[in-house]
Amino acid sequence: MPMYLPLHNASEKKYFIKIPITKLGFITVSLPLFAFVMCVLMTMYKDFEKANNTHCKVPNVFPSISASIGNYEPQRTIWKTAIFIHAPIRFFIIYLRWEYYRSIISKNCLIVVKLAVFLNVIENLALLGLTQWTSSFNYPYHEACFKTFIGTSIFYMFFTCMMMTKYRRRQTSSPTEAYSLKLKWRAFFINVGSFAFAAYFFLRHNRLCEPYVYSMFGFSEYIVVVSNILFHMTTIYDLKVQYIYFTRKGIAIE
Repeated sequence: MPMYLPLHNASEKKYFIKIPITKLGFITVSLPLFAFVMCVLMTMYKDFEKANNTHCKVPNVFPSISASIGNYEPQRTIWKTAIFIHAPIRFFIIYLRWEYYRSIISKNCLIVVKLAVFLNVIENLALLGLTQWTSSFNYPYHEACFKTFIGTSIFYMFFTCMMMTKYRRRQTSSPTEAYSLKLKWRAFFINVGSFAFAAYFFLRHNRLCEPYVYSMFGFSEYIVVVSNILFHMTTIYDLKVQYIYFTRKGIAIE
């Protein structure tokens, strides 16, 4: 049964645009992934020396994410455009995810659902913040948003995996749900592991100034970003909603 945002009588089904939710979700996560890959490749091609130049003056091959998306043009514009375009859709999908969690998680554990969704909202706001305030132009704000993004994203992934494993209303799940949960756990562990490696290589680079250690830090950052995107991509397996309609009465989902 279709539901409108805001809620309307669903008797009339005329619509101007009909979009499958799976495609909408895929496009939403593909935008930042495509922009990220493009920015890194462009930085390695046209700004290689500057992006890999650190205080240690040792050779490196992989630029950091901050350098790739925030220090040079047109990379900075490409990244900002992708993030700000996909942000409204991402918040809409958070709403759909909230409805899905409430439908499968035990009622006495809804506080965990609220906490997970709250962390997801803060994660996305922090992403907008660290995109707006780059490390080269406003480092204190960028650093605060980066730490907030990392912290909220890790805890959001953990709470999501835990509540979908332990607090479901019914113990059995469909093959698609089971596959989605398996991908979530894998993406979570890869994300945490790669972040730990990134922190280690960053501290080691600053302390010992060894060749290519900063590149290993940058590569670990790449894995953090990709694993985060893959975790959110599993949403397309979870949502029971199949289509979003743009009608004369507003936006409808069914």
